[in-house]
Amino acid sequence: MPRMSRTLPTSEHFRLQQIAEGAYAAIDIERGAAFSNAGIIDLGDLTLIFDTLMTPQAARDLRAAAEHLTGRPTDFCVNSHRHADHWSGSQVFADHATIISTDQTREQMTMHVAPALTQREESAVAVTEQMEANKERLATEKDERWRAWLPIRIAYCQHILESLPTLGLCFPSLTFDTKLVFHGSARTAELLARSGHMSSDAILVLPTECIAFMGDLAFFQSHLSMATSDPVAWTAVLEELEGPDIETFVPGHGPVGSRMDVAVLKQYIAALRELTTRLVKAGGSAEETARQPVPAPFDAWSRGMDRYPANLRYLDQRLLGGVPVI
Repeated sequence: MPRMSRTLPTSEHFRLQQIAEGAYAAIDIERGAAFSNAGIIDLGDLTLIFDTLMTPQAARDLRAAAEHLTGRPTDFCVNSHRHADHWSGSQVFADHATIISTDQTREQMTMHVAPALTQREESAVAVTEQMEANKERLATEKDERWRAWLPIRIAYCQHILESLPTLGLCFPSLTFDTKLVFHGSARTAELLARSGHMSSDAILVLPTECIAFMGDLAFFQSHLSMATSDPVAWTAVLEELEGPDIETFVPGHGPVGSRMDVAVLKQYIAALRELTTRLVKAGGSAEETARQPVPAPFDAWSRGMDRYPANLRYLDQRLLGGVPVI
């Protein structure tokens, strides 16, 4: 990975942004191989990585960037939740770093993710089929939002196919239940267990710097991934963090944001819950719900376009299953 004098390390997969002394956000670059954001925190005598990205290709650059910035190997890597785009790069750090997650996240990784890697050939076929379908749609798609999003999904498939032959399982060796505190010589970091996007999510807070690394509890300027979520719990976590203690939020996807971005995120969840509830009460089907146009102001977003109908289907099924979403 090239270095530039007096500048942050660069990568084709992510862009580094310094958000405080000793704290950096790695924001994924479209069509790169990161597919999620990460954090690098210099605790003074220890280095902490929050999430390890989707592929070993991107994780190797993340490791090199952390070593460049801190002058030492990484000591700890946090996996915020079980979705593989946030932890598949952990194998790159495993020779030195301790991998950490919540108790539930590790259990979910072994239960849901491990079996998939034993079926690499089937996975490669499925990813190839998805890539070809996206290419076919792109050839005829008229909607500019989809035309912006589909090349990103095609690149995603290409990078997954590249990584599959050498992708290994690297599960956390240290887990926690509620809270884990890192006491470094320069700063303290608090790892908190919450739920909302998943039944178990980890948030990393730098209390002195008023920063929160959110994992997928935050998507900014992007459609959320709600298909494993509890919208009520998710909103409660966002309200908890909207107070005066946090000023800078690093999302799992999208640019670094503020309380204003958290407010928009809450509006998105509320809007989809209201839309789904109204249509279910009117007797509409799940597919009718999924075909609803994106409400303003979220209709300007192209990132994550395929997640919007999936979100509506999920909320429809959740409501019909007797679990209220509003």
